[in-house]
Amino acid sequence: MGNLDFPTGSVKENNTQFIVRIAGKYSSVKELSDLIVGRSKQGGDIRLSDIADVTDGVSEHSTFNRINNEECVGMYIQKQSDANAVEMSKLVKKKLAALIEKYKDIKLNIDVASDSSDFTLEAANAVQYDLMLAILIVAAVMFLFLHSMRNSLIVMVSIPASLISTFVFIWAFGFSLNLMTLLGLSLVIGILVDDSIVVLENIYHHLEKGEDKVSASIKGRNEIGFAAL
Repeated sequence: MGNLDFPTGSVKENNTQFIVRIAGKYSSVKELSDLIVGRSKQGGDIRLSDIADVTDGVSEHSTFNRINNEECVGMYIQKQSDANAVEMSKLVKKKLAALIEKYKDIKLNIDVASDSSDFTLEAANAVQYDLMLAILIVAAVMFLFLHSMRNSLIVMVSIPASLISTFVFIWAFGFSLNLMTLLGLSLVIGILVDDSIVVLENIYHHLEKGEDKVSASIKGRNEIGFAAL
Protein backbone atom coordinates (compact mmCIF):
# COMPACT_ATOMS: atom_id res chain seq x y z
CA MET A 1 0.00 0.00 0.00
CA GLY A 2 3.04 2.26 0.27
CA ASN A 3 3.66 1.95 -3.46
CA LEU A 4 0.83 4.20 -4.63
CA ASP A 5 0.39 7.07 -7.03
CA PHE A 6 -2.85 9.02 -6.71
CA PRO A 7 -4.35 12.57 -6.61
CA THR A 8 -4.90 13.98 -3.13
CA GLY A 9 -6.61 17.31 -3.75
CA SER A 10 -6.02 20.74 -5.25
CA VAL A 11 -4.46 24.11 -4.42
CA LYS A 12 -6.31 27.19 -5.59
CA GLU A 13 -4.93 30.64 -6.36
CA ASN A 14 -6.71 33.63 -7.83
CA ASN A 15 -7.45 32.27 -11.29
CA THR A 16 -5.55 29.02 -11.19
CA GLN A 17 -6.07 25.60 -9.68
CA PHE A 18 -3.26 23.08 -9.24
CA ILE A 19 -3.90 19.38 -8.81
CA VAL A 20 -1.81 17.84 -6.03
CA ARG A 21 -0.63 14.29 -6.66
CA ILE A 22 1.35 12.01 -4.38
CA ALA A 23 3.94 10.07 -6.35
CA GLY A 24 4.59 7.14 -4.08
CA LYS A 25 5.87 4.67 -6.61
CA TYR A 26 9.36 3.25 -6.30
CA SER A 27 11.88 4.31 -8.91
CA SER A 28 14.76 2.07 -7.85
CA VAL A 29 15.52 -1.19 -6.09
CA LYS A 30 17.31 0.71 -3.30
CA GLU A 31 14.15 2.64 -2.43
CA LEU A 32 12.28 -0.63 -2.14
CA SER A 33 15.06 -2.14 -0.02
CA ASP A 34 14.94 0.81 2.37
CA LEU A 35 11.19 0.50 2.89
CA ILE A 36 10.39 0.36 6.63
CA VAL A 37 8.06 -2.56 7.25
CA GLY A 38 8.07 -2.55 11.07
CA ARG A 39 9.70 -1.58 14.34
CA SER A 40 11.85 -3.72 16.60
CA LYS A 41 11.26 -3.98 20.35
CA GLN A 42 14.34 -1.84 20.83
CA GLY A 43 12.75 0.89 18.70
CA GLY A 44 14.86 0.39 15.61
CA ASP A 45 13.53 0.37 12.04
CA ILE A 46 13.06 -2.96 10.30
CA ARG A 47 13.61 -2.50 6.60
CA LEU A 48 12.53 -4.78 3.80
CA SER A 49 16.16 -5.63 3.02
CA ASP A 50 16.53 -6.97 6.58
CA ILE A 51 13.97 -9.71 6.05
CA ALA A 52 14.11 -10.36 2.27
CA ASP A 53 16.39 -10.39 -0.73
CA VAL A 54 15.26 -7.52 -2.95
CA THR A 55 16.28 -7.91 -6.59
CA ASP A 56 15.18 -6.50 -9.93
CA GLY A 57 13.94 -9.68 -11.62
CA VAL A 58 11.10 -11.03 -13.71
CA SER A 59 7.67 -11.81 -12.29
CA GLU A 60 6.59 -15.42 -12.19
CA HIS A 61 4.80 -16.63 -15.31
CA SER A 62 1.20 -17.70 -14.70
CA THR A 63 0.10 -18.02 -18.34
CA PHE A 64 1.92 -19.04 -21.51
CA ASN A 65 1.14 -18.40 -25.16
CA ARG A 66 2.60 -20.67 -27.80
CA ILE A 67 1.77 -21.28 -31.43
CA ASN A 68 3.54 -23.91 -33.53
CA ASN A 69 5.77 -24.63 -30.50
CA GLU A 70 7.02 -21.03 -30.42
CA GLU A 71 6.43 -18.55 -27.60
CA CYS A 72 4.34 -15.58 -28.61
CA VAL A 73 2.16 -12.73 -27.41
CA GLY A 74 -1.49 -13.77 -27.40
CA MET A 75 -4.34 -11.38 -28.16
CA TYR A 76 -8.06 -12.17 -28.00
CA ILE A 77 -10.39 -9.98 -30.09
CA GLN A 78 -14.09 -10.15 -29.29
CA LYS A 79 -16.89 -8.49 -31.23
CA GLN A 80 -19.61 -6.34 -29.74
CA SER A 81 -23.01 -7.93 -29.29
CA ASP A 82 -24.56 -6.18 -32.31
CA ALA A 83 -21.57 -6.61 -34.62
CA ASN A 84 -21.26 -9.04 -37.51
CA ALA A 85 -18.62 -11.67 -36.67
CA VAL A 86 -17.72 -12.39 -40.30
CA GLU A 87 -17.30 -8.71 -41.22
CA MET A 88 -15.29 -8.08 -38.05
CA SER A 89 -13.01 -11.00 -38.88
CA LYS A 90 -12.38 -9.64 -42.38
CA LEU A 91 -11.54 -6.18 -41.04
CA VAL A 92 -9.24 -7.57 -38.34
CA LYS A 93 -7.34 -9.72 -40.84
CA LYS A 94 -6.99 -6.71 -43.13
CA LYS A 95 -5.56 -4.67 -40.25
CA LEU A 96 -3.18 -7.47 -39.27
CA ALA A 97 -1.87 -7.67 -42.83
CA ALA A 98 -1.24 -3.91 -42.76
CA LEU A 99 0.68 -4.23 -39.47
CA ILE A 100 2.84 -7.04 -40.85
CA GLU A 101 3.67 -4.90 -43.89
CA LYS A 102 4.36 -1.82 -41.73
CA TYR A 103 6.74 -3.62 -39.37
CA LYS A 104 8.36 -6.03 -41.82
CA ASP A 105 11.75 -4.49 -40.95
CA ILE A 106 11.55 -6.17 -37.53
CA LYS A 107 10.07 -9.34 -39.07
CA LEU A 108 6.74 -9.06 -37.26
CA ASN A 109 4.69 -12.20 -37.76
CA ILE A 110 1.02 -12.56 -36.79
CA ASP A 111 -0.79 -15.89 -36.97
CA VAL A 112 -4.51 -16.40 -36.40
CA ALA A 113 -4.77 -19.36 -34.06
CA SER A 114 -8.56 -19.52 -34.04
CA ASP A 115 -11.30 -17.71 -35.94
CA SER A 116 -14.91 -18.27 -34.88
CA SER A 117 -16.20 -16.78 -38.15
CA ASP A 118 -14.91 -19.84 -40.01
CA PHE A 119 -17.59 -21.93 -38.30
CA THR A 120 -20.26 -19.41 -39.30
CA LEU A 121 -19.13 -19.49 -42.93
CA GLU A 122 -19.09 -23.29 -42.88
CA ALA A 123 -22.63 -23.26 -41.52
CA ALA A 124 -23.72 -20.86 -44.28
CA ASN A 125 -22.13 -23.05 -46.94
CA ALA A 126 -23.80 -26.10 -45.39
CA VAL A 127 -27.20 -24.41 -45.71
CA GLN A 128 -26.53 -23.68 -49.38
CA TYR A 129 -25.50 -27.29 -49.90
CA ASP A 130 -28.62 -28.56 -48.12
CA LEU A 131 -30.77 -26.27 -50.24
CA MET A 132 -29.37 -27.52 -53.54
CA LEU A 133 -29.52 -31.13 -52.36
CA ALA A 134 -33.13 -30.72 -51.22
CA ILE A 135 -34.19 -29.20 -54.54
CA LEU A 136 -32.58 -31.98 -56.57
CA ILE A 137 -33.84 -34.84 -54.39
CA VAL A 138 -37.38 -33.49 -54.24
CA ALA A 139 -37.46 -32.91 -57.98
CA ALA A 140 -36.28 -36.47 -58.54
CA VAL A 141 -38.86 -37.89 -56.12
CA MET A 142 -41.69 -35.87 -57.67
CA PHE A 143 -40.72 -37.07 -61.15
CA LEU A 144 -40.46 -40.74 -60.08
CA PHE A 145 -43.79 -40.84 -58.24
CA LEU A 146 -45.90 -38.41 -60.28
CA HIS A 147 -44.15 -38.90 -63.64
CA SER A 148 -44.47 -35.18 -64.30
CA MET A 149 -41.58 -32.93 -65.22
CA ARG A 150 -43.85 -29.93 -64.65
CA ASN A 151 -44.36 -30.82 -60.97
CA SER A 152 -40.64 -31.30 -60.53
CA LEU A 153 -40.00 -27.84 -61.98
CA ILE A 154 -42.64 -26.34 -59.68
CA VAL A 155 -40.79 -27.65 -56.62
CA MET A 156 -37.42 -26.54 -57.97
CA VAL A 157 -38.79 -23.01 -58.34
CA SER A 158 -40.95 -22.82 -55.20
CA ILE A 159 -38.17 -23.63 -52.69
CA PRO A 160 -35.72 -20.90 -53.81
CA ALA A 161 -38.59 -18.43 -54.27
CA SER A 162 -39.82 -19.04 -50.73
CA LEU A 163 -36.32 -18.56 -49.30
CA ILE A 164 -35.83 -15.36 -51.29
CA SER A 165 -38.97 -13.93 -49.70
CA THR A 166 -37.53 -14.94 -46.31
CA PHE A 167 -34.37 -12.92 -47.01
CA VAL A 168 -36.55 -9.91 -47.80
CA PHE A 169 -37.99 -10.02 -44.28
CA ILE A 170 -34.53 -10.65 -42.79
CA TRP A 171 -33.30 -7.49 -44.53
CA ALA A 172 -36.43 -5.48 -43.60
CA PHE A 173 -36.13 -6.28 -39.88
CA GLY A 174 -32.37 -5.77 -39.78
CA PHE A 175 -31.49 -9.38 -39.00
CA SER A 176 -28.20 -10.95 -40.06
CA LEU A 177 -27.11 -14.42 -41.06
CA ASN A 178 -25.85 -16.05 -37.87
CA LEU A 179 -25.97 -19.54 -36.44
CA MET A 180 -29.57 -19.15 -35.25
CA THR A 181 -30.98 -17.83 -38.52
CA LEU A 182 -29.03 -20.40 -40.52
CA LEU A 183 -30.36 -23.16 -38.27
CA GLY A 184 -33.87 -21.83 -38.85
CA LEU A 185 -33.36 -21.83 -42.63
CA SER A 186 -32.07 -25.41 -42.52
CA LEU A 187 -35.17 -26.55 -40.67
CA VAL A 188 -37.50 -24.57 -42.92
CA ILE A 189 -36.05 -26.18 -46.05
CA GLY A 190 -37.12 -29.58 -44.75
CA ILE A 191 -40.59 -28.34 -43.82
CA LEU A 192 -40.97 -26.60 -47.19
CA VAL A 193 -40.05 -29.80 -49.00
CA ASP A 194 -42.65 -31.78 -47.05
CA ASP A 195 -45.37 -29.21 -47.66
CA SER A 196 -44.60 -28.96 -51.37
CA ILE A 197 -44.86 -32.72 -51.82
CA VAL A 198 -48.09 -32.99 -49.81
CA VAL A 199 -49.84 -30.13 -51.62
CA LEU A 200 -48.76 -31.28 -55.09
CA GLU A 201 -49.70 -34.87 -54.33
CA ASN A 202 -53.17 -33.77 -53.23
CA ILE A 203 -53.63 -31.73 -56.40
CA TYR A 204 -52.49 -34.74 -58.42
CA HIS A 205 -55.04 -36.86 -56.57
CA HIS A 206 -57.86 -34.58 -57.80
CA LEU A 207 -56.48 -34.70 -61.33
CA GLU A 208 -56.68 -38.49 -61.26
CA LYS A 209 -60.38 -38.16 -60.36
CA GLY A 210 -60.93 -36.45 -63.71
CA GLU A 211 -61.19 -32.86 -62.51
CA ASP A 212 -59.81 -30.07 -64.66
CA LYS A 213 -56.48 -28.47 -63.74
CA VAL A 214 -57.94 -25.27 -62.25
CA SER A 215 -60.46 -27.07 -60.04
CA ALA A 216 -57.90 -29.68 -58.97
CA SER A 217 -55.40 -26.95 -58.03
CA ILE A 218 -57.96 -24.96 -56.02
CA LYS A 219 -59.49 -27.94 -54.22
CA GLY A 220 -56.15 -29.65 -53.62
CA ARG A 221 -54.66 -26.51 -52.18
CA ASN A 222 -57.72 -25.62 -50.04
CA GLU A 223 -57.88 -29.08 -48.48
CA ILE A 224 -54.29 -29.15 -47.33
CA GLY A 225 -53.17 -25.51 -47.59
CA PHE A 226 -54.19 -24.39 -44.08
CA ALA A 227 -52.45 -27.38 -42.44
CA ALA A 228 -49.31 -26.71 -44.49
CA LEU A 229 -49.41 -23.03 -43.58
